[in-house]
Amino acid sequence: MTAFKLPLAEWIDAIVNWLQVHWKPLFQLISHLIQPTVDFFQRFLTVMPSLVTILLIGTIAWWISRFRIAIFTIIGLLLIDHLGYWKASIETLSLVLTATLISLIIGIPIGLWSGKDERIQNIVKPILDFMQTMPAFVYLIPAVFFFSLGTIPGVFASVIFAMPPTIRFTSLGLRQVSLELKEAADAFGSTPWQKLWKVEIPLAKPTILAGINQTIMLSLSMVVVSSMIGAGGLGSIVLESISRLKVGRGFEAGLSIVIIAILLDRLTQNVGDQSNKKRQGYSFWRKWTGIVLSVVIGVLAIISIFPREEGEKVTLAYVNWETEIASTHVLKNVLESQGFQVEMKQVEAGPMWQGVASGTVDAHVAAWLPTTSKPLMEASKGKVDDLGPNLEGTRVGLVVPKYVSIRSIDELASVSDRFKGQIIGIDPGAGLMSKTQSVIKNYHLPMKLVEGSDAAMTASLAKAIKEKEWIVVTGWVPHWKFAIYDLKFLEDPKGMYGGTESIHTIVRKGLKQDKPKVYQIIDRFHWTVNDMQEVMMKIHSGTSPDAAAKEWIQKHPKLVKQWVK
Repeated sequence: MTAFKLPLAEWIDAIVNWLQVHWKPLFQLISHLIQPTVDFFQRFLTVMPSLVTILLIGTIAWWISRFRIAIFTIIGLLLIDHLGYWKASIETLSLVLTATLISLIIGIPIGLWSGKDERIQNIVKPILDFMQTMPAFVYLIPAVFFFSLGTIPGVFASVIFAMPPTIRFTSLGLRQVSLELKEAADAFGSTPWQKLWKVEIPLAKPTILAGINQTIMLSLSMVVVSSMIGAGGLGSIVLESISRLKVGRGFEAGLSIVIIAILLDRLTQNVGDQSNKKRQGYSFWRKWTGIVLSVVIGVLAIISIFPREEGEKVTLAYVNWETEIASTHVLKNVLESQGFQVEMKQVEAGPMWQGVASGTVDAHVAAWLPTTSKPLMEASKGKVDDLGPNLEGTRVGLVVPKYVSIRSIDELASVSDRFKGQIIGIDPGAGLMSKTQSVIKNYHLPMKLVEGSDAAMTASLAKAIKEKEWIVVTGWVPHWKFAIYDLKFLEDPKGMYGGTESIHTIVRKGLKQDKPKVYQIIDRFHWTVNDMQEVMMKIHSGTSPDAAAKEWIQKHPKLVKQWVK
């Protein structure tokens, strides 16, 4: 007897699909408000050289707070610039400022309303409880469906996650104003608006500022999480470091996030604090510094309103697999050599396809067909264009070291204990993972598929080989691990993994008409397994993906010329 299960997931899917269709104009309006705001902050923070911007921010920190905070600000930002994360930090700050601005514009009026009206408070409170207890990652799901990939869904998710403290603290601040003061204001004939603006809000100001501080901190944390859907910034570097086990690089990016978090926290805590501004002589210098800063910021703001002249923008998405890192960086550098401005978004497989299908991403070069990426291709049918293979002769399956005596997948069941009952996999959203789950079921294997990443899988493989232990992993060709270790594919008698595959190029609908030159280059992009292996080995040896791609392009001018002619 099958137990009844409430079809909650189906209801949510139906609601999201309905909203996508019927609320599309609203989502477009939101997009047209968020993206220009993010772009404005990025232009504002990059209109001057990094050193000048750092000194300006340090002066603002001194004007708002104390001299030692200004010194920390300058030293911290100089360290970020020295480590090479200035651009990523600016992206993160722009996202945080945009999310905070929107949160305050929406949250403060709601907080004032709920602070004045008990009925509104009773309605808002359970909604805020729900918003604050929902896991942060869950907000990424509707954000991707409504806005696809990039900064817009990242800001959208951050606003929902970070707005509750502003509403709660604003409401709390108003409710903490003593009844005697309110009655005194009424006795002197104050109107409701006069009482609100001249009595209640000034007295509630410390509590409201505490809520704004919490909103900024939550915005920063959510912006980092939003790197999973292509929001960019320091979060994408942390995500890449986790996926590729780059501990040092991850620590540097994490340290940059900590510096920004401390800076934002200290500045917002000191806003409105008059204790450090009453020293003799301080008011004079603060007054004139404030005037100069206002003029400078005003001029920079006016300059930043107008977009800069840049090349035509191309957006590429990719999954953090060795093959896709190599191919996408090569294509990026080829497009940049032709004058295009290329934006890359590192995401999971599902959002990558969703981005191209929705039109927010121009292309990806990561469709393993006809088998591995088949479910994702079917889900995007009619929404994308398949330009055919960019690389042929690939293969996927289960891989073991050659010293492992078994030869076939159907032998795994009898020796599963030698493998600790585990198959080491990669990203949970990869088509190879879903296919491997089917393999486990159809071969009746008493084994668990362990989710992880490409780098985690190869690290586990390296450790097992060093200790001569048995291990089975999800694998594919081309991959640098076959050049480093003696490995073999297990035979697949049931043909679950299919035969030889190709990696296809997928582009959005309308790209040929909108960007014909870009379409032509992407369509002609085609190389061999040996070409890809060359780039992957360079990356594996410690060369950055960008540098490895540029080096390969310089060594193969004839092939590249065929793509761009």
